[in-house]
Amino acid sequence: MKPKVFIFTMIFAATIALAACSSTATVEEGNQPTLQEMAAPTDVTMEEQAAPAADTVSFSMDIMPVLVEFAQPAHSVEGEGGVFLENYEDVMKYVISGDPEGSELYKRLIGDGVDIMPPSGKLPDATIQLFYDWIAQGALNN
Repeated sequence: MKPKVFIFTMIFAATIALAACSSTATVEEGNQPTLQEMAAPTDVTMEEQAAPAADTVSFSMDIMPVLVEFAQPAHSVEGEGGVFLENYEDVMKYVISGDPEGSELYKRLIGDGVDIMPPSGKLPDATIQLFYDWIAQGALNN
């Protein structure tokens, strides 16, 4: 046998031996899965695998702090707005759960046919997206 062929054969054999030894899962004879079992559908759809789930937006941790900072100076008992946004129940008077585009609160944040709030200027897009996601997720009191 020529030296180059011998070396190639030894490297090839060593590679196969290493691959066989380093397998993390062993299948005992007779317990091999069938093709049907390997191709069986899972409980997770392709869309769920492809798209990461949106993080749940928290009313108390994400939404209320923004309202305290930007809305409560005008929209509290001490404020002059006439619209109160001091707690979850107050806020829900201006929200249609699951329907951001139909919710007065969201319309005010984006200026959709109404004066934009806060009057000092539009909030950052990421903050507005939090409100959108919270409403779309059902406007939970969480």
